Amino acid sequence: MRARATVLAAENTTPRMRRLTVGGPEVRAFLGTPGVDGAAAWVKVFEPRGEGRAYTIRRMDRAAGTLELDFVLHGDQGPAGPVSTWAEGARVGDVVQIAGPRQGGFACPAATQWVLLAGDATALPAIQSIARSLPQGMAAKAYVEVASPEEAQPMESAAPLRTHWITADTAQPGLALQHALMFRPLPPGPGYAWLAGESGAVHALRDHLQTHWGAERLQVSAKGYWKAGQRDFRNAD
Repeated sequence: MRARATVLAAENTTPRMRRLTVGGPEVRAFLGTPGVDGAAAWVKVFEPRGEGRAYTIRRMDRAAGTLELDFVLHGDQGPAGPVSTWAEGARVGDVVQIAGPRQGGFACPAATQWVLLAGDATALPAIQSIARSLPQGMAAKAYVEVASPEEAQPMESAAPLRTHWITADTAQPGLALQHALMFRPLPPGPGYAWLAGESGAVHALRDHLQTHWGAERLQVSAKGYWKAGQRDFRNAD
């Protein structure tokens, strides 16, 4: 489904993250689409010239008829894509197109006793969405690689979630996240890991976790959202 969305609010929640709240009659109808409220569900955002990129729905509000979408601001950390460039300058009243929704790949098996969430700043909205979906009795940890401590954001969850904020090595995105997780002991019992961010780092971490812990102990879902050195990366997961 495709919908015309009007920017109702725009703010920089951190130095490198901009949040747009979009709404309007077509968005209100869009919120009735199956799957729109799924954990880590995403939409494709098309800036006014027609270029489109995928972004996670950080939060939806059916009563208000709105969606919250977060956009990483690149600053001096390399070229930005057309949609993040548009979002950086977007103001209340601007119009954009969205399409979808699509599933975010979070599929926790019924026997899971604990959940591990890990990713970089591009995965933070999805991690926040998943965290809000976790039940009270689910043990959970989140590891988020960000540019600086100022990029940390609140994490809401009914589960007893512990969040670890990791400062990124800008020259090697994802490396700090790998180092934080690769040799950390895991809780007892069957677990589930959801990983997203820079493609090379995410898949290296997935392979290590599956090899080291075994598929019977740890189920892993991995999503490459972007790839270092590629401006228009297409996730093949």
